[in-house]
Amino acid sequence: MKHALTLILTGLSISALAAETATIELNAAKDTFGRSNNRNRNSGASVDLLLARDASVTSVVGFDLSVITNEIVGAAFSIRIQNTLPDPLNLTIAPMAQTPGNARWREGSGALGVKGRNALLGEATFQWRAFRDTPWEDAAGNPVVNMMDPKLWGSPVANLSRVKWSEGAWISVPITNVGMLEDIRNADDPIVTYG
Repeated sequence: MKHALTLILTGLSISALAAETATIELNAAKDTFGRSNNRNRNSGASVDLLLARDASVTSVVGFDLSVITNEIVGAAFSIRIQNTLPDPLNLTIAPMAQTPGNARWREGSGALGVKGRNALLGEATFQWRAFRDTPWEDAAGNPVVNMMDPKLWGSPVANLSRVKWSEGAWISVPITNVGMLEDIRNADDPIVTYG
């Protein structure tokens, strides 16, 4: 889990149906970010999870739903802002296309700050799901260009505009498509990724 820069991802809060509803908080199982001007670099072990004012940076966060044993009836995606920015920021949160390949992306061990280091074979980068020749995929399993390709992403969970970024503040976004989470929870690779 990232510890500095723009935000800390705290997790996915899920209500599971049991005899009574219980709330489970999941921390990220893996996270990284990719930059369009550093396409083959990995930042998986960086202490930073970078957000930018333009689309040149895409952050991804994966949650392992296999620990949930009961039906999911509600969920929220929450982040805690790590520092204060002078201007408001726009933020879109969307689920990644759920394919077995996309679920298996590897966080990697790149830890050289916001630029990352050259990826090792199999690590996730802006360009590749697994460096150096396995692309990210759309929902049909077809290769996409990179993390900025709109076919990589499902319908946004939230389009937040002019969010004031103040250190310590929390942002929580409800996830209304719990059916998708249930499908993923019951899949062979029960990892849901948001970006």
